[in-house]
Amino acid sequence: MCLVAKYKNPTICDSNNLRKVSELIKNVTFEYGDYKKSESFVDKNTFVYMDPPYRPISATSDFTSYTKESFDDEKQKELAKYYHMLSLKKAKLCLSNSNPKNVNVEDDFFENIYKGFIIHEIFAKRRINSNAKGRGEISELLITNYEE
Repeated sequence: MCLVAKYKNPTICDSNNLRKVSELIKNVTFEYGDYKKSESFVDKNTFVYMDPPYRPISATSDFTSYTKESFDDEKQKELAKYYHMLSLKKAKLCLSNSNPKNVNVEDDFFENIYKGFIIHEIFAKRRINSNAKGRGEISELLITNYEE
């Protein structure tokens, strides 16, 4: 099955926007890799965004790893401990994850492991789902150590 978007005039390359973004990030260093390797260069001048494998909220959303190792609840807790440690270094932190309250309003997993942080509920659009009723907005979490 192939899904094709029906844009009349899609912007393939927005050169003005690319130049603006290029100017904004010219002195920024981007690092990709295992989050545990970031401790040595994170300090009060660092912004850290973490996008771990989301905690599954249903049997059909059980994608929990980008690698052969799974990212289960124990790994989520391990990441939360690391997040707490980075916060002590005064870095600005932001982490995204699923919102288990979509299926169980009493699931306080993230509230417990990110106690003391600011948990924002945001809504993200989902366009791909085998069931058309499952498409649309879904609640997700942004967890930060700073106010906007």
